Amino acid sequence: MSAATSFKARLVSPLSLGVAAASAGLGVFLILALLEVPREAAGLTALAKAAIPESGVDHPVTAVLLNFRAYDTWLEVGVLLMAIMGMLLFQRRSDLRDIQLMPSPEPVLNWLIRLLFPMMVVVSGYLLWMGKFSAGGAFQAGVVLGSAGVLLWLAGHPSITGFSGRLFRFLLIIGFLSFLIASFINLYFDQLILDFPPVYAGTIILILETAATLSIAVTVAALIIGLQPVTRDRDRTPLT
Repeated sequence: MSAATSFKARLVSPLSLGVAAASAGLGVFLILALLEVPREAAGLTALAKAAIPESGVDHPVTAVLLNFRAYDTWLEVGVLLMAIMGMLLFQRRSDLRDIQLMPSPEPVLNWLIRLLFPMMVVVSGYLLWMGKFSAGGAFQAGVVLGSAGVLLWLAGHPSITGFSGRLFRFLLIIGFLSFLIASFINLYFDQLILDFPPVYAGTIILILETAATLSIAVTVAALIIGLQPVTRDRDRTPLT
């Protein structure tokens, strides 16, 4: 049987026809669901917009994620912390100091990374600050900053592998810990957890987002760099 005949036979097999029919049905279902989306804002949109002046920020997404439903963001940061802890436990290490450095890249690539790294740090800070006024915030800023750390490591520099164990672990937990501290402060003053006073809400949100940005950046970089070979097996120690 020729290759063309074999390919045609696989193309018209019952399994292929079933997958094609299921894909077409799913496409029709998604189109119908999209047509049913209300054109007018519904749900709690009106209430959220009315409460923005008390949120401490001007952008509705940031107001929802860092004030009205700060629990969600706190738990998302916690999920990232659990992911990096799982990776470290699987790799049997407590930090990344034993990761092999990448060999120096070609001069053109090295020059490009030297140009991009400071720009990415500036963009990360911009995204963090603009989260108060427009689309942006800790997760976007953290991903950009973490990517900058990975690029720096690819250029043969230590990046986060040069952090001491204590600094590395502190940066991993500072995002989750900042939400925890804010919660205990609220409880101390007989307030609801993560219910920020309008006068200080903007400052508190900026502090939380800054801490979350650092944790997200280190986590993103560590999840990539941490899967690389180690220099010496005896340096691999359990997470403590």
